[in-house]
This record gives sequence, C-alpha cells and structure tokens, in this order.
Amino acid sequence: MKYIPLLSLILIFASAISLVEASNWSPEDYEIFSLNDKVQQDLGQGTSFYSWLELPNGPKSTLQEISKAYRKKSRILHPDKVTGSKSLKKQAEERFQRLSLVGNILRDQSLRRRYDYFHSKGFPRWKGTGYYYSKFRPGIIMTAMILYVIVGGIHFIALKIGRKQDFKRLRDLKEQTKKQAWGGSQIPPADGSSRKVFNETTGKQFMIAPDGNVSLIVSEPKKESYLIPLDENDINLNPGFKESLFFKLPCALWNFSLGKALNKTIDTTVVFENQNKQETSIPTEQKKKSKKKTQRGQSFELPNGKVVYGRNGSSTSQKRKQK
Repeated sequence: MKYIPLLSLILIFASAISLVEASNWSPEDYEIFSLNDKVQQDLGQGTSFYSWLELPNGPKSTLQEISKAYRKKSRILHPDKVTGSKSLKKQAEERFQRLSLVGNILRDQSLRRRYDYFHSKGFPRWKGTGYYYSKFRPGIIMTAMILYVIVGGIHFIALKIGRKQDFKRLRDLKEQTKKQAWGGSQIPPADGSSRKVFNETTGKQFMIAPDGNVSLIVSEPKKESYLIPLDENDINLNPGFKESLFFKLPCALWNFSLGKALNKTIDTTVVFENQNKQETSIPTEQKKKSKKKTQRGQSFELPNGKVVYGRNGSSTSQKRKQK
C-alpha cells in the first residue's frame, strides 16, 4: 500500500524528535537533574537546593551566604553524629554526599547558572530513555497524530494547487493546438474540416474539430487509432475529503490489515462528474426532441413492421379531405 511508507516515516520522525530533545542535555545537566530527583525523593516534592540549605533569598543568595549555610548544614548532617543501625548510617552518608554535591553546584558559577535556569523554568522528568519536558514532549502516538494532521493539510493544499495548475495547463494546450491547426487564428476554417496537428512540446498528435473541440489521438500497435476528448472541466478543481490523506491513509491501513482479513475493504475511488458537460448537452438534446416532435405527424406501419411518420402538413390535409 502506497500510504504505509508515509505512516512509517511519520513514526520515525516522531521518534527522532524525542531523541533530538533528549540529546540536547549536557552531562552536567544530567547530573543536576539526577541530584534534584534524589533530593526531592529524600526530602519531599518541591524541595530545592536553596530551601534545603535554608537560604531565604533563594537564587538571589550571595556566595558567602551559600558557603555559610552549607557549613552549618554539613555540621548538622555529618554521618559521625548518627548513631544506630547500619542502614541509618548508610542513609546519613548518602544524604551527606548529596549535600556535598549541592554545595559544589551552588558554589560553582557555571553549574549554579544551569541550576537556576531549571529552577526557574522547571525541571524535565525522567521517562524511560532520558529527561524530557512533559509539556513539550508528547508521546509518539500524539506526535504521529500531529504530523498526520500537518502532512494531511499540506497534501490537501498541494492537491488543490496541482488541480488548478493541471486545469490551466490543459486549457493552454488546447488553445495552443487550435492556433496551430487554424494558422494562428481563433476562427475555424471555412471548409468546416477537422485538422490533425503534431505538438512538439508534448510529442503527441491532436485532432481539432470545426467546433473547437480538441481530442488526443492515441495510436497503439496492431490496433486502430482512437480519440480521447480533452476537456479541462473534467478536472475537479475542488477535491473533497475522500481525495485527501485524512481519508485515504486510514482506509489504506484498514484495507491492508483487518479489511483484507475480513474481506471488507473500503473503496477509495472518487468519481467526478463534469457538470459543465451535462449543462451543455441537456439543452441540445431538448432541442432535438422538440424538433422531432414538430416534424412527426401521423404514424404509419409498413408491411415489414417498420413505423414511419408523415409530416404535419400531410396529416392535416388528410383530415381536411375526410371532413
């Protein structure tokens, strides 16, 4: 199915977006993210490096204030002051190690700038393969749906533009062919004959009728040539929903999977009727019918079974004679 590769491309693109986003973080960023997660797991959600060191000015704290608060907190949390089981001592040692890392980050100008940025904008969350912002990283399915809408919209716009270009191209080709057949004039020849011309641009032969209709001459080996009338009005300038990817892609997936298994495929063929042809042909047929009605008079059945019609004048004269 021609739409299956398109769906695969959308999914690959969605995965690539996630990988690119994850690759934007530096090793220092990952260290800050991991330490922030561990601090919040130990001390509770919403705990920041500044609140742990009890710095009331937060990111506006000076280096001297940070160093003083760190020394004070390290004396309180030093593992040597913890008595009890090995597990409690181990927890104290791990907490003290985290405190040491927090002090190093806040006393380093570059690392502190990175931490302050995420502290202000929000920290990404760990999701399987890396840290991502939830509000900026939709899942693969959501990303595929967004891309599906975008690609479908672009395809629909391109479809309409392409139809208009095809309409203009065919109309110009007909005008060019008629001028070539009629010697550069828009007036058909006086003898009322059809003209055959060869168009060098397309490499095709065309037949131009006296009424201006242009037909493509199709020649096949060992077969008689035939004509295909060219009418720009056969091109649907307003394609509908069924001609867009919004309809065709889901149908292609259905036909390729369950529809094929259940033998219930969806027909995506779109038939366009040239309304201009119907409008021009109806009055002509009505005129022919009206002419026939005026010409027909009394009907006669011949011995061989055929039925003929007399003129109105003859039937009227017969009626007068009978009177």
